[in-house]
Amino acid sequence: MPTADGSPSNIDWRLIDARERALEHEWSSTPLVYNHAVLASISLPYRSLGNTQAFTRVSGNASLRLRAGEVLEANGSYRCAKLPYGAASRLLLLQLCSSAVKRQTPVVEVERSLTAFCRQLGLSTDWRHLQRIKEQALRLSVLHMRIDVEHPEYKDTFKGDVFSSFRVDVPASYQQETLFPSIVEFSPKFYQSLVSHAIPMPLESIASLSHSARAIDAYCWLASRLHRVQKNKPMKVRWTSLRYQFGNPEQLMKGFKSAFKVALKQALFVYPEARVEIVHGGIMLYRSPTPVKRTRAKGLLV
Repeated sequence: MPTADGSPSNIDWRLIDARERALEHEWSSTPLVYNHAVLASISLPYRSLGNTQAFTRVSGNASLRLRAGEVLEANGSYRCAKLPYGAASRLLLLQLCSSAVKRQTPVVEVERSLTAFCRQLGLSTDWRHLQRIKEQALRLSVLHMRIDVEHPEYKDTFKGDVFSSFRVDVPASYQQETLFPSIVEFSPKFYQSLVSHAIPMPLESIASLSHSARAIDAYCWLASRLHRVQKNKPMKVRWTSLRYQFGNPEQLMKGFKSAFKVALKQALFVYPEARVEIVHGGIMLYRSPTPVKRTRAKGLLV
């Protein structure tokens, strides 16, 4: 994404820096982020769905169903929340999951995570930007989720709230129309599933992709999937399946292919050990090392 005069943009430089660190294997000291293995394959909407209250995404044997909850207004009334979407919601959920895994507790302070989250990712900490992120935090805090994973002989299902409780600090002034959570607690079932199926990734790689929700998703998917491809038996993923997994509702195939190829190229740029090839009808995945060595991640790979 060069600037008007042809020089590299800030996004380009961040991608270049992340790639150089990956090539030099300098992840031994860089901070890690953790994602749930299922959410690494199927994730949130890419754009605002307006007043739509439910959303479904499918990937292979896994499916994700989201339903918006209700939020408390400062005057004591409730209103229907909207679904979280975009890069900010993904990055925030990654930060909350990472805090829970690293601190080994389901209780996470949102304000502290928000500040650290913005600084680590090089994002603006001005009031307007923080308010947009807080809105995504609000939507996540009341989100209902169902995850189904089909196995040959059984099915795993998680159904319920991502967070079992959250604390709201009442502002001194009621000029703030909606109350935002200051502390959230992951539900016991989701937290146990998270720590058992956490996928570690270098923070710097994720930060370099913070401009694109689809690039973040592509990177997370490759980080969780490529090491599980059978040796000498590459796996082909067809465009139709990729559109279900990484597309917007009712997105035309031509537009999806173009957008996904850009996101995939950026994800692969900061994951140089990933072996992926665009072929007729889809993409081919080859067994590749994970971006973080198992010893560095304390075995948190599934």
